[in-house]
Amino acid sequence: MADLRRNGLPNLARLPMLTPLPWVVVVGYVIVFLVLDWASFIRPLQGLNITPWNPQPALAVALLMASRRLWWVVIGGLLAAEVLVRGLPGDLVVVSMAAGALTCSYLAMAAALERKLGNGWTVSTGRDVGWFLAIIALGSLLSGVVYVGTYAAGGVLPPGPMWAALTRYWVGDAVGMTVTLPILLVAMDADRRDTLTYTLRQWQWWVTALAIVALLGLLFGGGGDSFNYAYLLLLPVIWASMRFGIAGAVLTAGLTQIGLIVAMQAGQHQDMFVVELQLLMASITTTGLLLGVTVDERARSDAELRSSLRLAAAGQMSAALAHELSQPLTALATYAQICELLAGDSAPQTPERRALLIDVTRKISADSRRAGDVIKRLRDFFQTGATHLKACDLNSLVAEELQAQQRRADASSIRLSSEVPEGLPRVWVDEVQIQVVLRNLVVNALDAATARGGPGNVVVRVGAADSELVVEVLDSGDGVTPTQALSVFEPGASTKVGGMGVGLGICRAIVEAHGGRLWAQTGPAGHFCFTLALDGDEPQAQAS
Repeated sequence: MADLRRNGLPNLARLPMLTPLPWVVVVGYVIVFLVLDWASFIRPLQGLNITPWNPQPALAVALLMASRRLWWVVIGGLLAAEVLVRGLPGDLVVVSMAAGALTCSYLAMAAALERKLGNGWTVSTGRDVGWFLAIIALGSLLSGVVYVGTYAAGGVLPPGPMWAALTRYWVGDAVGMTVTLPILLVAMDADRRDTLTYTLRQWQWWVTALAIVALLGLLFGGGGDSFNYAYLLLLPVIWASMRFGIAGAVLTAGLTQIGLIVAMQAGQHQDMFVVELQLLMASITTTGLLLGVTVDERARSDAELRSSLRLAAAGQMSAALAHELSQPLTALATYAQICELLAGDSAPQTPERRALLIDVTRKISADSRRAGDVIKRLRDFFQTGATHLKACDLNSLVAEELQAQQRRADASSIRLSSEVPEGLPRVWVDEVQIQVVLRNLVVNALDAATARGGPGNVVVRVGAADSELVVEVLDSGDGVTPTQALSVFEPGASTKVGGMGVGLGICRAIVEAHGGRLWAQTGPAGHFCFTLALDGDEPQAQAS
């Protein structure tokens, strides 16, 4: 049995049957049960006192879902209602047998609902609504059979055919529980109860309530063929369900049901008309529940998606950092080994060796700062999309990157060159982030040219077109096929041995954050392009 303390209710199932606390629940239950029975005791079928609307069975089922041990309270409430509200339709033995049979039916419904809805008792998905309605319909039919059958066996027969009494009982119980039980289940759950309270504090809910009251007044105030327009009551229920989810659905359905009961009491309507209205009420409630759980499911999905996106961003950032820090960390390790060799060499310290040692330590410091900048800028970019813009000469950025890769190109017999015209305008970019883009594209081009074997070449070309600069990185590798072009920027799409498949995806995100585009040209050789917007004025914001 679920621990009800987390829902704000005492754990009735774990308490002795006659401890003081359950007596408070017992007295409160009986009082509310009698009030509901009295309020719904309208147009009773003579002989069996069957009414067209019975909300009190929902209270009994909810109590039995909280604790099976309180079955005797349910029997006591049924007997008290027969004596104090309905008047005994038969001798006390028959009435007691009918109360016991109904209690068994309610126990079966409570067990079935708890099994299908789980310990939380929440109607939170379309599947839950389907099971809820099916259990209510079958359970109400079972209750009608045992109630009418028990009285028939005791010699108390209704006027007219048995099936008419059974149908009336079935409709009354099914509609009463369909409308009332969801409200009780929501009220028994702490989170849903807070949602219910929040909904009642919203002015939109009260406008919806006034609309329901106004529609009821228009439909039933003038008499006549009001049922022909009763479908208009669907409109406020649908709106509230879509606006507030399951909380709006149960509240508007409950208010509509109360209004219909008042209208039936105030007017002179035939019993068949009352049954038709209750069937309409069942349709209205079902529609509201389905819409309400759909809205709630969508809200939960949105929350889960936002959480997943945050996790994905965190994963992408960690992969990006690992990808971008691998080169400076490798360089730092190499420089540290050189320093160790220079320091451990027994040869005399010459000015040339001293200058070499100073140069290596400066490179260690520079690569350390570069690694720190990469960490900070990529972290800012993935967390907030921030880009620290300043006016940069793209020519110098390209030259710096080619110089950094020159030794590797020479070792692989790759000719590394650039074609950058003089007089290009400066562009407003995040220098560190654009260096990440250039480094990824140039390193990928070197890998592609080297993999083909033999001498090759890599060219970085920059040109102006309209209001943007176009940067092209070309290589003598195998190029990109049309099929590869569709997924080359997706995470995990790396074709390099040991590659993580995040570099090009990061590059595209950075270029797009700068207002540009990054794409791959298909063909027999490698050809990647990206654009950067030209703007002669300083940007108003330093983040995008």
